[in-house]
This record gives sequence, structure tokens and C-alpha cells, in this order.
Amino acid sequence: MPDSSDWRSDTSSRRRFLKMGTVGGAALLAGCSNQNTTPAPEGGGGGGAGTAGNSAGGGGSSGNRFRVFDPLTSGATPTERHFNPWNPSQTGCWHPGAAVFDRLAVYSPTKNEAYPLMAESWEMSDDTTLEVTISDQWTWHNGDQFVAQDWVMQQQIELAIQASGEEESDPLVNSVEAVDDQHIRIKLNDPLSEIFAVQNTIGIYNGNLARGVFTKHDDDQWSEWHDKLMNGSEEEKSTVIEEITTTKYPKITDDPIGHGPFQVSEVGDDVVVMTKYEDHPHSDNINFEEFSLNLFSTNKPTQPYSTGQVDAAHKGFPVKDDVKKQLPEGHKLFREGRSSNKLFAFNCGHGVEGYDTPFESPNVRKAVAHVFDREQVKSLLQGVNRMFEWAPCRVPGKVLRAGEHESTEWVKDFTLYGQNNTERATQLLEQEGYSKENGTWMTPDGEKFTLNIMNGADRPDISVLKRNLTEFGIDVTQEQVDDATFDERRMNGEYDIMPDGSSANGVTALWSLGLVADWVQSITHYKPEREVPMPVGDPEGSSGTKTINVEEHIRKWQQTGDSQYHKELMWWWNQILPEAEMMYQPDAGAYNSTNWKMDVRDGILNGVDDALYIAPKMKDGTLRYVGD
Repeated sequence: MPDSSDWRSDTSSRRRFLKMGTVGGAALLAGCSNQNTTPAPEGGGGGGAGTAGNSAGGGGSSGNRFRVFDPLTSGATPTERHFNPWNPSQTGCWHPGAAVFDRLAVYSPTKNEAYPLMAESWEMSDDTTLEVTISDQWTWHNGDQFVAQDWVMQQQIELAIQASGEEESDPLVNSVEAVDDQHIRIKLNDPLSEIFAVQNTIGIYNGNLARGVFTKHDDDQWSEWHDKLMNGSEEEKSTVIEEITTTKYPKITDDPIGHGPFQVSEVGDDVVVMTKYEDHPHSDNINFEEFSLNLFSTNKPTQPYSTGQVDAAHKGFPVKDDVKKQLPEGHKLFREGRSSNKLFAFNCGHGVEGYDTPFESPNVRKAVAHVFDREQVKSLLQGVNRMFEWAPCRVPGKVLRAGEHESTEWVKDFTLYGQNNTERATQLLEQEGYSKENGTWMTPDGEKFTLNIMNGADRPDISVLKRNLTEFGIDVTQEQVDDATFDERRMNGEYDIMPDGSSANGVTALWSLGLVADWVQSITHYKPEREVPMPVGDPEGSSGTKTINVEEHIRKWQQTGDSQYHKELMWWWNQILPEAEMMYQPDAGAYNSTNWKMDVRDGILNGVDDALYIAPKMKDGTLRYVGD
């Protein structure tokens, strides 16, 4: 899975997920590898700090500089970085780009809400047209006015790059135009409700384009490329796309200008220092002068954070129980609404040739999920992972725990698995023709019932599942394969059960077309159209069944905003069970609140990846020094 700051590492794959209604695109792909999709939030961290601690003011916090652990520790040194969001090579578009550039709107996937930033307002003039009004308070760091044409240029370049792909079809956006300096008109190819339209255009929240507006419409280089893409021959367009996606322009060592609350002032081997841009409309919310990204030799922030070499880190928390005592007294988490799911994925067998899986039947999948005993996992979690205590429903555990979303009530009637309900598992298997002889389960063909688990030896829930199944009388084999083999076998449907992991950062984000109808289907091989018992919440189907086509249901939800579609999709997941979420891992950042105060609405503080960058940009937000 491409990191969210390196989403164009596989251009053709990305284009497949930029179809209508992707809602988060490739950065939300489920199970993108058999590895964890977020850096392991462990502490103690291995490896000592580099010289960044000293050169960036290590040894104690001060009111002049806010020091942040640089999450691009793994190779992208500051002097190599650039602000070209279309070239993933050594890009700095996220760090430090998200501090240097602003965006039109901020979308919180955990709240499913959008908040204005550079955009003053927006409205749907019809069901395929989004009209946006831009504030006139923003200026580029050289004093030039920020205008609608700057954002439009960036989007038109993106659309041109999308259109160049052979696999591109049914794009979300038809066209964008600057009506005048302060007004934008976005035409969609298909109807969308307002919140879905906003989150996929001006409020897009994944990938480098989400970090801000990088293109200045009268910049010589950007305007030359843009003109050729809009007016050039096909050969010229192809050449320009090649240039854009490979050129490091502008490098952050070349004094690039943005329009965010900070501007680059110093680029060292292990530190990027930004100074406050006094003419930013909300600069009064910031009472310190410098914001630095500090590079270390370890990609784990716990050690430099706990020793006071940095004041904050974007991610890497919570930590294991035995590391908590090392954290500073003022330790405080943010981004707490962000999480990643840990799931069991079943090979449902639809369209698979050459591999017979017992999980073609939903009843067999349900039986295995019922045999699992989540209580046996809790003592193995070590303070990082959490048990998914609810019925599988494809809603983030953090959302269900908060209890504010309507889905919290819906899932109370859903089938709850993971209770070691061997009686129910027996009923389901017998319905499918399985039988138990001398304590061993036999298939309908009279063979010993044997399941293969591919990978997952490091997952405590997988270990418990294996033990539960063995004790129940199902023979289990487990094999560890390398990443390449893992990817090949899951795409070919050559497994029974495998571990999966995915971001779970919002109610709608988990139901993007590119994620569920494309990616999850491609690795679990579920049948896209299926009869589901009705009414919702009644697994016996006292009112019969309803045919649900997953892609059509997601589209209707996005077009209408009617939550009934969401409810039925959740029920489909619970009853068809291509995957079952059994654990989730919070994916938080941390800062030392003894010296610093970050205050911004909760949908941003706990729901947005770059909350640390967003807080000082907002009219109603702040990042301030409060130490002695």
C-alpha cells in the first residue's frame, strides 16, 4: 500500500481508485500488504537521535520554536525534498508542505464534516455543480494575492494526469473553472450529495494534493506546464506529464513560497525550520516564531519525545504499557479518532479458479467467526491494540466507542461474533453438510475439514483463532510467506484465511468504491451481488431477503446522502462477512501540553491526519506556547 504521502508510486493503481466516489482514494486501501499499514507505535525506539536534537534546539522547550518529530525519517533528508505533489520521489509535500501551504476546506472523516479554511463558503447549485467562494484574506509569501486560478490550475493538472491513464474511466470531476478571482465552479460527472462532493474536491483529505494548494497560476514553470496540458498536442501533453511526475520542482532549498502560516527559512541535513508568516490571516493565533521538523536516526518518536528533544509527533502513539512511564508529564494525545483495523479476511471464492475454498458459503465464514474467542486475546494486547467489541459492521471502533453516530444503535441488533459460540458454529456447519466424527469436523465430501491460514504469526488474534479452531475440531495449518508471494496468492484467491489491516478513519471513508467494491473484492473474492436476510438486524430473514449490489448501494448513498443505504451496507457486511474486524489500533499523535496548547474543534483535533498543521491555520484554532 502506498503511503499517503507517496500515493503516486503506482500511477495506474491510483487511477483505478480515482473513480466517482472514491472517498479517500488509494490511501485507504484495505490490506495493502500483510504488514501493518501504520508505523508500529512502540517505544524505546532503537537507535539514538541524530544531530537534529542539538541543531533544532534540543535539551528543553522554549517559547520561540515548536519542535516536531519529522516523520520522513526513512531516507527523505530535508535537502532532497521538493514541493511537487505529482512526483513522489523524496517529496516534502506533506512534511513540511502542510505547514507551508493551506487548503480550501478541511474535511474530518471521523465526523463526516467539512470546515471552511481558504474557502468562505460553498453550495450545490444543482446536484452535479459545486460553487465555492474563496476568501480574499490569503496572500502568497511574496505578498501576491491568492486567487481561485491558483487552485483551479492544480486541479486541472491533476485531471489531465488522470485522463492520460489507460485505465481511467468515469472520473469524479468533469471540469473546474475560475469564475473570477474569488469564485470556483466544479462540475461533477454524476450527482453527489453536498458532503460527498466537498470531501472529494475542495476537502479531499488523503494524498499530497490534500495538503494544500501548491501551484501559483502565474509561476513561470507551473504556468508553462499548465498551458501545454490545456492547449498542447498529445505529444506535448505526454512530455509535460513525464516532466511533472519526475521533476523536483520547486525544491525546498530554493526558497519556495506558499501561503500558509509558516514559510521555509532554513533547510539543514536533519532539520527544516519555518518562520511565522505575519500576514497570514490567523497569525495572531500563534505566539511563537519558529516551527521545526527534526530528523532523527530512528523512525520511532518515543525516545526524542520523552527526552524533550521534540515537543510533538504526528503519530506513533499510544505506546505499550511498559513504555508509558517514559513519557513526559504533560503528555497528551491528539488524532485519537484515527485508527487502523485488524481483520480476518476470508477467501470467499467468487471467480477463483484452481483453488477450492470452504468459505464460498457465508455460513462457514460465520461459523469460524463464532468459534473465535476474543476474551482470550485481551491479555495479549500490551496497551496498543484494542478489541473490536462490536458486531462486524465496517464502522470504526473509535466511532462506535464515542457513541455519537447513529450506527451505534444499529449494530446492537447485528450478529455478534467472537464469543466462542460453538453451539451456533455447529448449527451453521451442519446446515452446510459438515459433520463431526470423534471430535473432528469432516467436510460434506467426507474429508477432514482443514483450513489454511496464510501469515499472521505476529497477530495475537490470529494465534487465538488458530487455537480455538483446533480445539473445536477443525484442522488448521499456518504458513508464513514473503510479501511478494502473499500479494500474489491473495489476488489469485489461493488461501483460506489471512490477516488484513486497513485505515479506519471515518464512517464514509470505509465505504469508498475503490476500497470496498474494488480492492476488498479483489483480495477476498466476495460475490458483488448477494441476497441478504431482511429486515436489518434479523439474521433469520423473517421478511425474506433483499438483493444488495455493493457498488450500486454505495453510489446511491453518496448521491442521496440517505443513511438507510449505509445501514443496509453495514448489515450486508455483517451477514456476508468477507472480513471480520476483531481488533483495532488507535493511530494518534502526541504533544507536551505542559508547554504547548493545541486548541481546535474536535473534528480536526481528533479526526484529521495533519491536525498539528491545521490548528494554527483556523480562525477558531490555535497552537500556542504556554510554558514558563
